[in-house]
Amino acid sequence: MTEQRQRLMEPDSRDPSDRSIKEIVEAIRPQLQELTDKQVELAKMELAPVARKTGLASGLLSVGGVFLHLFLVFMSVTGIYVLNEVAGLPVWVSALIVSGILLVIGLVLAGAGANILRKLDPKPHHSIRTFQQNVEWIKEQFRS
Repeated sequence: MTEQRQRLMEPDSRDPSDRSIKEIVEAIRPQLQELTDKQVELAKMELAPVARKTGLASGLLSVGGVFLHLFLVFMSVTGIYVLNEVAGLPVWVSALIVSGILLVIGLVLAGAGANILRKLDPKPHHSIRTFQQNVEWIKEQFRS
């Protein structure tokens, strides 16, 4: 171990008012680094469940969208033929009616997916609160 590192690890018996700012910062640097590392680790742990839920919701929305797309293509063609044959409407009017219905359904589904994503809170509240407490503690140490 180097002499400087050994000196930093030993408790300083001098009066705190006799120490320079540089000495104080060097003395607390390892603790601050460890504290920062722990804060980052806590934030990662806190965000992991939100990230998993967001990924799951996005994946479900995407896969559901693909299947709905295929379903709607086939149902649209079927609906156009039904309106043309049963109601005697021209093909373009039948297609317009079916497209309007699909638009409304699509807007409702997109709104539901957006509401799910809006309800997720990705902010690491606990980590932020702990970090703020640590900053206040450090400020108190410099005041005393």
